[in-house]
Amino acid sequence: MSAGKTDISEIVVNTAAIAKMFNLTERRIRQLVEEGVISRAGYGRFDLIDTVSKYVTFLKLSSEGIDENDVVESLDYEKWLHEKAKREKAEIELAHIKKEMHRSEEVEKVLNHMVMAFRSKVLSLPTKVALMLINREDPKQIEAILEQNIHEALHELASYNPSMFVEIVENEVLEVTEDDTKANAKAVSKDS
Repeated sequence: MSAGKTDISEIVVNTAAIAKMFNLTERRIRQLVEEGVISRAGYGRFDLIDTVSKYVTFLKLSSEGIDENDVVESLDYEKWLHEKAKREKAEIELAHIKKEMHRSEEVEKVLNHMVMAFRSKVLSLPTKVALMLINREDPKQIEAILEQNIHEALHELASYNPSMFVEIVENEVLEVTEDDTKANAKAVSKDS
């Protein structure tokens, strides 16, 4: 530093100087220390920059009607919420890895597959059953044939198996087309 200039970040002042600067009594300065609003650098000594900064923050919070303890508690609460969210995310990822939970895309694929198979069975019922019923006149036989075929169709929905989720996801491969210079990839089924 050049001669005549003082680095204010290193200035330490006494209680009387802080009291005069803040237009408070020395007793009130000691109360602010006890309340944790400002802190001493040593007995009766205060770091000027740190003390002014803390007191200005205290005044801002007071003018807004906010207690500094509430702010600290609020920050602690926010940190707690953040940690809780991180833990929940980790639990979800772990459940997915353990195959205890499935991604919505996987569920959608399996359910679409099941519903399409059911739809196909139901739509084929009239054609399939009509040939069986052509020469039947006994209502009990007609009812039994219809019931058997309807139960077969319903079995498609009842045949849920958790391994279906794994099979559908594993059946996807990454295909890169030759004209994709940036190697854009798309998921396709191995069956196709």
